[in-house]
Amino acid sequence: MTSLHDLMTRTPGLPCRLDPDPFFSSSPTDRQYAARQCHGCPLLLACMRHALAADEQHGVWGGVDFEARATGCGTERGYRVHIRRGTAVDSMCQAAHDEFVEADRRRRLAEAHAVGGTVRGYWMHRRLGEEACPGCKGAQARKSAAHRERRRAGAERPVTDLRGRRSAEALLCPETAVHALALAG
Repeated sequence: MTSLHDLMTRTPGLPCRLDPDPFFSSSPTDRQYAARQCHGCPLLLACMRHALAADEQHGVWGGVDFEARATGCGTERGYRVHIRRGTAVDSMCQAAHDEFVEADRRRRLAEAHAVGGTVRGYWMHRRLGEEACPGCKGAQARKSAAHRERRRAGAERPVTDLRGRRSAEALLCPETAVHALALAG
């Protein structure tokens, strides 16, 4: 069997031999360009088979960006690898992440709809940039009404500090003055 190196030396005009720099560049854009150059190469399959057999982790071989393949570029996993490494997120990974996030939001929205609409469902509609359904709108309206009612009821309570103790203003109120004296004595 003839090795890939032998085939490459006997085949003139191979893109990887004419301009090898993009094939091993650190730039994903350069590697995408190199992968496109491979599409017309007569050694495409032999090159890819060699890279798979040799477990290549870097460079473009047979039209495949093996560095991107190792990180999972173009997937949610690839996006997370970019974030973890602190490297720039390429457009393929960003698109995969956006698709993942939208699918997750749609799944959560389906769960909210299964129970007739929820506040969480209302906010999923908003995040997806769409009008909320009547069930989710109703859940949000009920929550808002309950919140307003609690605020109204809270205005009638004595003022307390963060630990739940009555503040000096509340202690000076005539109704609570007896309680303040009883606590002090």
